[in-house]
Amino acid sequence: MNELQLSLLGLGVFAIVLVVVYNRWIEHKHRKLNAPPPPEVVEPIVEETSSDRQEPVWDHGEQYSEQAPADVSEPAAVSDTPLIPLEPIAALTEVESWVDAIATLRFYEPRTAGSIRETLNQMGAERFERVEFYSGDGWHRADALSDSALVSNLRARMQLASRRGPVSPDTLHEWMRSLESLAQMLSAGLSVESESTLIDRAANLDAFCVRVDALISLNLKLRQDVATSFEQFTAAANSHALTGDFPNYARIGATGEVDFQVQADQNTGVLSLILDLPHVLRPDAVVGEMLELARTLSTSLDAEIVDDAGRPMSEEGMALLVNQVIRLNAMLQAQGMEPGSALAHRLFS
Repeated sequence: MNELQLSLLGLGVFAIVLVVVYNRWIEHKHRKLNAPPPPEVVEPIVEETSSDRQEPVWDHGEQYSEQAPADVSEPAAVSDTPLIPLEPIAALTEVESWVDAIATLRFYEPRTAGSIRETLNQMGAERFERVEFYSGDGWHRADALSDSALVSNLRARMQLASRRGPVSPDTLHEWMRSLESLAQMLSAGLSVESESTLIDRAANLDAFCVRVDALISLNLKLRQDVATSFEQFTAAANSHALTGDFPNYARIGATGEVDFQVQADQNTGVLSLILDLPHVLRPDAVVGEMLELARTLSTSLDAEIVDDAGRPMSEEGMALLVNQVIRLNAMLQAQGMEPGSALAHRLFS
């Protein structure tokens, strides 16, 4: 390497050193200029508290009031009584929750059954259809508890459909407004589905009822003298386990409920056996008993088994009738609805 190259190399190194030094000097100057000023020391200012200052006090009516504490030297007394915990609400069966609209009123503090009944009577208890109280060990009918019994929850129920059809929107709207008024009067929280949801539920329930509701009938057309045949039938009614008086009889089941009815029409000379399917326990078995009686009576009274249109019913037709009963019974059972139960009687009324 010659002298020229060495000189150039030295100049290059010197230039680099100058650039680095200059950059460090610029950086130091910039930091100094932008450094934050030292914080001011501010002496705390002590304000005198007025002796007549009033603090807001929580009122159980859920409103704020401004009342001075009785003794400012002592902390305000705080109630050590917690809000009354809600009693566990007994779950309704799935099918009951399907048949009824259910509203729950929950009291912040227990109320006596007597005071609640008084409020209900003032409003008209019939507006709420079915009312139950929760007290201590479970749900009770509203009229079953003593006046002094403490109630933590109220449950109102409205049936969404019956054989008359779905509950009307106007009726449902009035029920909802009554519940809101009751909740306000009793200072209770209200829990209930929306009107639109309940209207849809009522329509769906009614559609199901239309599909499964059936009166199954077998008719015996008398061939001989009507009066004579009916006299023979009346005399033999007891032997066929039928109760009642002419022209209306019934076969009573083991539970004391009607299994099927037998009605005599003197004008047409027809004896009708009728099974109200949703009202009968074990309808698939009862329809067999009804068919057996129809065959027995057709022989003893010299009558022909016919359908509702008066057409002779063949054995195949009777088998189809039995299958229809079995199918409808299965549809009810699948929905959790037991034919012949109290709930089935209420829904199909």
